[in-house]
Amino acid sequence: MKVLRTMLLITGLLAGFTANAQSRPLITVGYYEFPPASYTNSSNKPAGDIIELGRNLLTEAGYDVVFKALPSARLYSELISGDIDVWLGAPNKPELAGHTLESSKILGEITLAVYYHPDSKPPRLPDDLKDKKIILIGGYSYWSPVTHWLADKSLNLTLTRTSQHASAIAMLMRKRGDYLFDYLEPMRDTQQKLGLDELSLPYVIIHSTTATFIISKRAHNAEKILADLDAQFESFSSSRLYQHNR
Repeated sequence: MKVLRTMLLITGLLAGFTANAQSRPLITVGYYEFPPASYTNSSNKPAGDIIELGRNLLTEAGYDVVFKALPSARLYSELISGDIDVWLGAPNKPELAGHTLESSKILGEITLAVYYHPDSKPPRLPDDLKDKKIILIGGYSYWSPVTHWLADKSLNLTLTRTSQHASAIAMLMRKRGDYLFDYLEPMRDTQQKLGLDELSLPYVIIHSTTATFIISKRAHNAEKILADLDAQFESFSSSRLYQHNR
């Protein structure tokens, strides 16, 4: 998500000059806990790089914005129903096929990995998962091939879940689980807060994808919302490039 941070100052400044139009359409943006990109802070407010980017782009495009924190399954359900208008997240989710519009703009990268104990060898996937205890993050969805491995009865996996990345790390380090499936971005954020460097918690990358604008087809003027977001993102990207080259 580091591509976002370089844009936030520009987007924040420009959003401040947006005209106060009457009857600005209200957009509900869904998110789940994925620090540092999106999370609920200690003041119970939405925060993070991608939250601020979404807020600034939509405000500049002439919308009012509210944010709603949800577990992934409920977020997808409310995108389908139209209770959530916009999500800034990963495209090509099977659950959302036919129910959403997706931008081609790249907001950042999301990487799924398997973490293992420093005393262990890198796993050969999926063979080394057999008969092992797997730690998962509750409220997260996982991609193929992980979803297939988790459902494969021949692997005889024991699954355990925790809602906190710090708890997952503690479980792995205490060998209360053999492997942890988690995403690099929130794990790096948690490791920094715990004072752990990446070498103390090794991992193998499984899959990477990009984050983009996901619009519910049931949102009012869904195609216009997508076009407005794309246009604002393009404008801010051009402004950032201009500032960089000055």
